[in-house]
Amino acid sequence: MSNEFLTAVGVELTMPERSTVEAHPAGWLVRSPGGVDVYDARFERALFTARFEGCGTSTVSDALDYAAVTLRDRAQLRGRDGAVLWEHVHGGWPQWGTGSAYWDSATETFAFTEPGDDSDLWHFVHDGMTTASVELTELTAGGSHVSRSADGRLGLSMGAGQDGCAVYWVDPRTRGGQLDSTVYDDEILLDVRGQDSVVTLTHETDVLRVRSTVGAVSIATARSDEIGDGMDEGVPFHWVVAVGDRLVACAGDDEERVFAAAADLGSWTELDRPTGVEDGTVLVGGHDGLYAGYDWSSGAVRLWQPSELSGLTDGARPR
Repeated sequence: MSNEFLTAVGVELTMPERSTVEAHPAGWLVRSPGGVDVYDARFERALFTARFEGCGTSTVSDALDYAAVTLRDRAQLRGRDGAVLWEHVHGGWPQWGTGSAYWDSATETFAFTEPGDDSDLWHFVHDGMTTASVELTELTAGGSHVSRSADGRLGLSMGAGQDGCAVYWVDPRTRGGQLDSTVYDDEILLDVRGQDSVVTLTHETDVLRVRSTVGAVSIATARSDEIGDGMDEGVPFHWVVAVGDRLVACAGDDEERVFAAAADLGSWTELDRPTGVEDGTVLVGGHDGLYAGYDWSSGAVRLWQPSELSGLTDGARPR
């Protein structure tokens, strides 16, 4: 039986250099230095486009009616036609790639980050009014992104720079004042589609953690040097995806290797790396059993689906 768990779908596509790809309810969200685009599941057509000089993590709403945009000195909510529907101007981020803007369709809330004197702030806007804020008191230099948990909480992952990182979880349905937050100190949140667990890496990216829920006390943990023979201490994890009921992780320095485990991370199996998934390719999970692999430096993007020859993916092929 083959141990190669994915096969390529279609031809290799080219996006602008320094583009990133993540799953979107309509297909795929592509962020590039020139803005954001949403493509259908097969990258056959663009469904939404917003052009601007990129800064940080901008997003597009689930229904493709809004773009939540973060720029160097402001956060904006834009309509499908590009019109600015709401805007907040601030003092400006000290570097590119720091701010975050997100439209939560379920609660009709616009969430965005703003730099502060002593600590940054995460604001929540509903019906054009700021209804609540969270003070980001942990060290959070670097990039940021927002994920949504299975129970409806929003998770802001800040940092991954040398000054540290943290994940803040809040319930956007709570209105008024200073929101209570659950904080994972020195962890980076991974957006792993296809399962409900909360998956993170530690700041050094060599320890993988899985929680069944945001507030779970029990945490499954795996160090990269423990998942396979010959793995050196401290080597980083590069990406994690869900395939069927397994988590598949890529780790390594000079040679990137791929391993699979159940959600308890108790036992790992090494897999053949899919042909065409080269060192430096980041694999992300999407909908209906599709995966996208992208190379940040070149802009190359390719689609994948579970291999019919791999027992790992039984029942996980596209519907």
